[in-house]
Amino acid sequence: MSFGARAVRFFFMYLGPLVTILPYFAIFGAAAYSMSGLRTALFAALAMQSAYIAAAWMLGEHKQFDFGVWLMFAAGALAAVAGFTPLLTVYQTYSPVLVFVALGLTAGIPPLLGFEPFTAYFMRRQLPRWQLKLPISARLGMVITYFWTTLFFVAAGLCAYAPRDPRFTTWYPNLLIVLVGMTAGKWLPPLYLKLFPPAIPTSVEPIIMGMPFVFDRRAAGGARAQIQFRVSGDQPGDYWLRIANGRCESFDGDAPAADLVIHTPDDVWLRIIRGEIDGPQALANGLFRVEGDAEVLKALSVWFPRR
Repeated sequence: MSFGARAVRFFFMYLGPLVTILPYFAIFGAAAYSMSGLRTALFAALAMQSAYIAAAWMLGEHKQFDFGVWLMFAAGALAAVAGFTPLLTVYQTYSPVLVFVALGLTAGIPPLLGFEPFTAYFMRRQLPRWQLKLPISARLGMVITYFWTTLFFVAAGLCAYAPRDPRFTTWYPNLLIVLVGMTAGKWLPPLYLKLFPPAIPTSVEPIIMGMPFVFDRRAAGGARAQIQFRVSGDQPGDYWLRIANGRCESFDGDAPAADLVIHTPDDVWLRIIRGEIDGPQALANGLFRVEGDAEVLKALSVWFPRR
């Protein structure tokens, strides 16, 4: 993906909602938060959000939050057209609350109705295909979904506590989103996996492609190697690992210059990983075969210790 394509994707993934939320509050604030200013802000925001959704849809980057924000502005604009003053008064006093409530409802309601969580959009763009197929990925997606749902409603509560105090309507809730929410991707999945370790996958692809997660960089030191797996059986495939500079990366396909090639049936490798059969014994019995550097083969059990 080119730099331009990555920039466009980043914009739609993370900055999209600000396209209309920030102008809405700018227009509303410039009119001293008057009722007439509210009406103008609502119609302008609805028009901008509609144009944004159209652009996102054409690029395949539309997501649930886009429609949640649109519905919030549409409800306000409809109240303005209908002259429904009680609802407009809520918008006039509690607009920051409504923004976070809209985000919280958009995050929390779809899974309850049987639709995919909002995290599915982000996971499809950030995780490799093999990871998406794992049951643990779906579980993590739901954990993150309800974490964000809770966070949005806490932010809404802060806004509701002091609806005219910028500290509670702007600073505190947005700091919560940035400092706690935006960093959650780094600490929440590892914490969950530590508390609730996943079972060993039942297919060979995630086992091989997931080997970087159990890589012991200290044990590997400055080692450099390319390891090719040629898997046969019911789930055939070609995968390879690159070990260099204390890092391990996994890839589909063929290694440019493999130091070690492992030819194995899928069920044999699964049984070795599960500890049902001994690796060296399986090799001696001809259950799988190898080509290349024997020292790299010996190092596998050191670089990838069993947890």
